[in-house]
Amino acid sequence: MTGAPRTGRATGPGLESVAALTGGGRTGSGYLLSPRLVLSAAHVVDGADNMSVSTVRGGTEVCRVVWRRHDAVCDAALLLAPRDLVPPDVAHRLGPVHWARLADASPIGDCQAMGFPRIARASGGRLDIEHIECALRPGAGLVRGRYVLDVKDVSPEPAGQGSPWGGMSGAALFARGRMLGVIVSMPENFSSRRLEAVRSATLLDDASFTAAVAEHSGAPPLVTELSVAAAERKPLVLAGVLHMMRRDLAATIRSHWAEAAGQFFAEEGRAEEQSEGLRHLLAWLRQFDDPVSDDIEGLRVLIDRRLLNSGVTADLKLLHLLAWLDPEGDPVWRGSAVTLESLTDACLVGRMDDSGPTRELYDDLCLGGVLDALAGFTALRRLEGLQQAWDQAWASSLNMVRQAPGVPDDAQEWAEHEARGMLLAALLPHPGAGERLRLAHERVMPPSDGVLAWYDWLRSHSGGAGSPVEWLVRTDLAAFAMRYAELAAQQIAKERMDRRTTEALQKAHLGRVRQWQAYEAERRAPAARLGAVIRSVVWVGLWGAVVTAAVWLVWGWAEPGIARSVSWQCVWLTVAGIAGRVPAALRLGVAYQPPLSGIRRRARARVVRSGLLRTVARGIWTSLLRAGVTVGAIAFQGALVHDSTVVSLLFFGLALCGVFLAGLGGARSGAVFRDWDEEYQERLRDYRSRQGGVPEGVLRKVKSASPRDRAEAYRAATEQFTGLDLGRTDGRRSDRHG
Repeated sequence: MTGAPRTGRATGPGLESVAALTGGGRTGSGYLLSPRLVLSAAHVVDGADNMSVSTVRGGTEVCRVVWRRHDAVCDAALLLAPRDLVPPDVAHRLGPVHWARLADASPIGDCQAMGFPRIARASGGRLDIEHIECALRPGAGLVRGRYVLDVKDVSPEPAGQGSPWGGMSGAALFARGRMLGVIVSMPENFSSRRLEAVRSATLLDDASFTAAVAEHSGAPPLVTELSVAAAERKPLVLAGVLHMMRRDLAATIRSHWAEAAGQFFAEEGRAEEQSEGLRHLLAWLRQFDDPVSDDIEGLRVLIDRRLLNSGVTADLKLLHLLAWLDPEGDPVWRGSAVTLESLTDACLVGRMDDSGPTRELYDDLCLGGVLDALAGFTALRRLEGLQQAWDQAWASSLNMVRQAPGVPDDAQEWAEHEARGMLLAALLPHPGAGERLRLAHERVMPPSDGVLAWYDWLRSHSGGAGSPVEWLVRTDLAAFAMRYAELAAQQIAKERMDRRTTEALQKAHLGRVRQWQAYEAERRAPAARLGAVIRSVVWVGLWGAVVTAAVWLVWGWAEPGIARSVSWQCVWLTVAGIAGRVPAALRLGVAYQPPLSGIRRRARARVVRSGLLRTVARGIWTSLLRAGVTVGAIAFQGALVHDSTVVSLLFFGLALCGVFLAGLGGARSGAVFRDWDEEYQERLRDYRSRQGGVPEGVLRKVKSASPRDRAEAYRAATEQFTGLDLGRTDGRRSDRHG
């Protein structure tokens, strides 16, 4: 038999050793006795020295015939390939074929054979394999020296000319893991329900055959006796079904996983406290003690290291048990079939899910042990050693990420958990995994060299091209790097905008300072000071002239003397007012603007603030009030001059001092000459209030991540330094003095 190096692992012909022969217009079947030596029927190669031989899991080679015998009893041939017919990973697993001689004439009901008959051909005439079960009747065909086989559950009908079993010749006949002969023909009169085979004893008794096998395979045939009359095994009950054969129990476990785990392993603990279900299972397993057909060493490892190991979970124990019972069957984990594709889904999709079957499978894989158990199935044999490689890759990636300077915390956390799936996907021997990794790599655009120091470090320390760690860096960690590169670019853009805003604010501030300095130079120029003095003389003199005229209107028609005396007093009061106002006018320069120069603007402003009717009414009332006060003061002073010169002089002296002092302080206090430099004082306060820099609230908005906040901050700061209201849509300055 073939299979793993462990003796008697398979119970029938190994699929990897089945071969198809073509050439000379004929097709037939064969079986590998070694990676290069093929056993077939002699009539398949009659008249030819070479035949094309193809294997299920290998390629096609032209093989030469190195031994043949075709007579009434024997119909067999040996072909030798120039190189191995199977890949190296399959060749090293091919064990020696166990030949068997029947020790008695009892029928054998569980024989098997695999070949390429006509009835199994696919559309277009392509060869396909057929796996048959048959019963061997040693007493039938005794005269012809052949084994007679009754095919089970198959009754092919002839399709055109020839036997429906044509092409099956050369297939190896197995019973209980041992080779019993070679199928060579279909006897007549049995409606395609019977086949004949060359007996193993016929070949083993031929010295030339055994010599050829020893020469071309490196060892003579390994022969044992097969006794059908051996004691029957006791059955094992699971899910209400009695089980005698390993494959039958495996089939029930696949469909009743939870029930099997509960019956065999749910309550087991230490060896002396084994559950009843586990004791029955162990007793049933120990019946498979045939050193030839049963995997004795594998059974010992299964029981001692797996089933009785308290550190192994119930599901993992059941998986190891299933792999020993039926290694050729479908791998199943917790009741679900496992393939390389489902493992790929678990690694790439399940790790991203919060729950679900693929996430559960991924978590189970991360716990360890599942990959090694799955490698016990022929379909997943390529997973052998993958758990160790995965652990090493994960340790290397963790060590690399922890050593890299400046790796973000979330990237480190990802590398310690979900990134394990990416590493396993890179190791899986499945072409779909590689394609999906390439697609994942194409979806990310890692930053260029020099953008992120930590990613550059990871890229330079990720190992060779195609290594699992490199795939991790190029996919998962590249996605993190892409995101952090975008954040870094946004931060750089924000800092650039902050610098531009700061420069603009500084420029606006310097412009404001230069504007104020130019204004101050213009305000203090000699011509501006002279103009201010002239304006003060004219304005105060105008008031003196008006009051003097009022004096003559009051006293001139009746008391010209009193009018002259009071008029001279008004002249001296006007001179005192001019003397008090000239220093302020010299200091203010252009800023000195008597109310008369801005009467139109002031009137317009008052109309805007109070309305036209209210403004006119207030003006009339104010004028009448001032006229009444002036006339009253003139009449009172004239009366004092007429009746008491001393008292009149006293009042005049006090008035003279008051006018002089009011003239000196009126620019600031507004007690007498109100609003004469109000605009300058407002402008001065505005300038001084903006000399302290940008307000703290504006600075916070300048550094904000929001473009709207930064725009508002820029506008506020510009208004602060320039006096311009950038929010106005008419483009005019809100500051009337700016």
